[in-house]
Amino acid sequence: MNSRIKKSERKNDNIITSELDYSNTKVKLKSLGTVELKCISCGDIKFYVENLSKVKNDREYVFRVLYHQVISPKISLTKFSNITSNELIKLAREFVGHERHAFKYFKETNETEFFTNFREAIKTYYKKLIKNLQDVFEPMIESSKKVFEKFNIQYGDITKQGFDSTSYITEALKEISTIAEEFKESQLRIAESLKPAIEQYQQISRIFSEILTPQINIWKNWAEQNRIIFGRHIKFWQTFQNQYKISGQEAIKILRKYKWFISPSLPINIVFEVVKTGSKDGNQRKAINRLFIDYFSSNNFKNLELLIEEWKTNNIFRSRMKIFKDCILVMRNAKGKYNSSNLVIPTLISQIDGIRIEFMDQNGLSFRDRDNVWKGWFKGQTLNQDFFDLANDIFLNILFQKSQPGRPLETPFTLNRHKIMHGECLSYGRVDNTIRAFLILDLLATLSN
Repeated sequence: MNSRIKKSERKNDNIITSELDYSNTKVKLKSLGTVELKCISCGDIKFYVENLSKVKNDREYVFRVLYHQVISPKISLTKFSNITSNELIKLAREFVGHERHAFKYFKETNETEFFTNFREAIKTYYKKLIKNLQDVFEPMIESSKKVFEKFNIQYGDITKQGFDSTSYITEALKEISTIAEEFKESQLRIAESLKPAIEQYQQISRIFSEILTPQINIWKNWAEQNRIIFGRHIKFWQTFQNQYKISGQEAIKILRKYKWFISPSLPINIVFEVVKTGSKDGNQRKAINRLFIDYFSSNNFKNLELLIEEWKTNNIFRSRMKIFKDCILVMRNAKGKYNSSNLVIPTLISQIDGIRIEFMDQNGLSFRDRDNVWKGWFKGQTLNQDFFDLANDIFLNILFQKSQPGRPLETPFTLNRHKIMHGECLSYGRVDNTIRAFLILDLLATLSN
């Protein structure tokens, strides 16, 4: 039992076996002389299982299994098929006795039932192996589901209606369920050898413990940190709905139409005026833009100054505060002499870009990640809160809308990072766009605080 399989035999088998190798089975037959059968590898088990459905005759099945294992003598299938049933049973019985780990379920009855018993032993061995894998893997799936579900229940008040079909957690649950279903239906799909399959499920186990659990902790910490922020938003809109009898969804519809979103720092009456104006017939873009401009530019941009003052406690924003204050100073000093937005907007966009990348870097993302990766991650940060999602929409799908040189935008709008920073758009310099850029920064300050 301690001799090792030759390397050439390993290569012929196309399978890397475990480090513990077993000796081969040697049987002396009258017709063939000494027959040597290689020990069973994972690739052999694969062959056995595949042939359970292909070969219906029990004797033919045993014949194919043994011929698959023959190392010597070098013999053709035709010549090996001339072996008598008695010699085939003798060879098989020695093989069963030598390979007890694979034939632990073999039951010796009588000669006439030997081939059937041989086949059933392999079938039972495989079923037991699958069952053992399921016993290990399925509880892992269920426990992981419970982790996700517990998170959902615990933080359902923050996420309002829980996680919809686009949320990370729901998607993760779907993936787990899919893995479980495929595992059950495929029975390891037979076409895969067992050793790689076991390694695969060991790897999945490590993924659950090393990746998913820390990710759950990140989500939990994030939700705890932002409970107050969400609470402010929820309270703002509850007050708005109670006072003006206007639903939040109606407000969102109007804000989205005119490419605006709000911050809890805005007075509730301004939001009411926006909704009231947007409910009128015709295009109310200029009127709604004017409401935001008047609010933030009144008293020499005092409200805009108060907005950015809140950012100084944010680590990512702290070193940039001088730039933001200089932007307000430029706007104050313009006084009709020049268009300050032509200067301020590119400056703010460059800072939005820098803050975005730094925030992503803190959370393990790279600025080289594709758009769908980092944008998907930012969408996940708002956890389907409608008003945060609206802000994210302006940030991701307006400012960072995909752009091709010389081609129009899918959603035409003058506040587009690529068109502006590459000198293609020349009509971006408007005060309403400047305020939108400041509000996007306010969103980033909220998410990264």
